Amino acid sequence: MVRKSLVLSIAFLLLFAPFQLVAQPSKIHVSAPSKSLTWFPAHLTCEKGFYRAEGLDVDFVVMKPQVALQALIAGDVGYTTALGSTMRAGVRGLPLRVVMTIADKPLFALMARPGVNSVEELKGKFVGISSFGASSDTLARAVLRRYKLDPNRDVKILALGGGTNRVAAMKTGAVDAALIEAPYNVMLEREGFRKILFVGDLIPSPLAGFGTTLEKIRKQPDEVQQLVRATLRGIQYAKTNKQESVRAIMKWADMDQSFAEGSYEMAVTSWSNTGAANPQGVQIAMEEIKIEQKLETLPDSAKAFDWSFVQR
Repeated sequence: MVRKSLVLSIAFLLLFAPFQLVAQPSKIHVSAPSKSLTWFPAHLTCEKGFYRAEGLDVDFVVMKPQVALQALIAGDVGYTTALGSTMRAGVRGLPLRVVMTIADKPLFALMARPGVNSVEELKGKFVGISSFGASSDTLARAVLRRYKLDPNRDVKILALGGGTNRVAAMKTGAVDAALIEAPYNVMLEREGFRKILFVGDLIPSPLAGFGTTLEKIRKQPDEVQQLVRATLRGIQYAKTNKQESVRAIMKWADMDQSFAEGSYEMAVTSWSNTGAANPQGVQIAMEEIKIEQKLETLPDSAKAFDWSFVQR
């Protein structure tokens, strides 16, 4: 009699309470150094429900790169979009890997006040970045070295915070130049500031994507694969649906249509087709890390990247 009642109870649950048996999406927190068009396709992936379709509930949390790295190692977040710090940590021996790229090249422009017309003219001047150790910092130093300037002696590098802070510093004259990402570089150009160069043309190394821990890769490979697969779908959607992407940028970044369109046109050329950085970009990234960390030999890229998920 007891067994019959148990069978009836299970049958009742199956027929009348199926919602209790549906698996809930896996909650995933992803850190990002700032709102940036470098990883906008991941935001669009979330907005279009592509992560949900893979059984993931993804939430992006803005935090400084140094804090993000600590949070990733501690397990407070599952992934980070900050590839620069992830690559450098992996090379140093920390158990972290980049598993996909979203932006194959930096979307920073070196912007300068009127009167500064070249990188060489920055000698003795102030250059703004977001924070020390961030991609804007390492790329600014790389640009200066390309033009035979010592970033530790020939210029004064100031950490100013997010894009709006760097824009404000440019307008007030607190700095003579700054590495500025879209859409802020577009805003400055329209106000008469000069674009000295587009960093992605000079140093085409991977900038944004997803980095995670070796433990995550070993213990939850299916989750990593789902995240990568959904994001690749989102990148393709962003690249082939300009009008909807522009509308999403306007809402996400709180900008007018003309700024959003200009930013999209610049960003779309950097978004990856495959999720894996091109070999030249990886080589350049390793060369920069060798210089920064004063290594005798070129670091092994396998300590920084794991392309197995985007190659499946």
